[in-house]
Amino acid sequence: MQERFEQIVFSGGGIRCFWHGGFMSEVGGFDDLRPSRISGVSGGALSAAAWIGGREDDLLTLMKEAFEINASNFALGRDNFTPHQEIYRAVVETTLDSEAIARIADGPAYQVSLSVPPQGIPPRLSAVFYLVLYQLDQLLRSTPHLRLPMDGGLQRLRVDAREAARNGTLHDLICAAATIPPVFDVPQWGECRVLDGGMLDKAPPPEPDEGQTLVLLTSRYRNLPDMERRVYVQPSSEVAADKIDFADSSRVSRTWEQGVRDGTVWMAEQGGAR
Repeated sequence: MQERFEQIVFSGGGIRCFWHGGFMSEVGGFDDLRPSRISGVSGGALSAAAWIGGREDDLLTLMKEAFEINASNFALGRDNFTPHQEIYRAVVETTLDSEAIARIADGPAYQVSLSVPPQGIPPRLSAVFYLVLYQLDQLLRSTPHLRLPMDGGLQRLRVDAREAARNGTLHDLICAAATIPPVFDVPQWGECRVLDGGMLDKAPPPEPDEGQTLVLLTSRYRNLPDMERRVYVQPSSEVAADKIDFADSSRVSRTWEQGVRDGTVWMAEQGGAR
């Protein structure tokens, strides 16, 4: 790849984020590209962590194994009637072992975006309210950078994931980043209840936002921004995975494989393989 990117953004998208892994397996690992700043949101926070930590293949294997064991997206006997939260945390904790966490702690600036609703609103009610605004924005505007949730009072919280790796809270941060009510509980981060950062922006750039930026999406949009410093890459077609389907490992494999194909084509368009 001839162009050097100072920044890489891993968008949200739940299980669709396995497209990231396949795509980057062709574009380059962290040691190949060495960006100065990385940001991740929602499931993209885990994609970014696995990429920096050199655990992309492990993440693919573990998630597929977890989905093969899990027979249904519904689970009686749990407060939210789903197994998602427990499965996701188990995969995060197993994938991001001590060696991967050390790589992240010693790596480049890496930020995870969360969103913060007004704290006076009950957490589940705020989650439903902003989910409606999110869906409406996606329907009307079809762009990764949302407007309606922010207009409705949702605020961004950027968290230093490198510091979280150093102080032992990285697993908690990655799990807090990917919380889609009602299948996930509304978590606490610091003194705030927080929501999935992808409800505010599907691909938030890091802060400071400087230099050439590669933005990795997981869905197709009608209106991609045209910005001089940013290169937006989206799947060639809608991926096989559904963002919260935790019971079909074949969708994970097909989404990764599509990322590989799309990465191969994209690299050829850039002028050669790495």
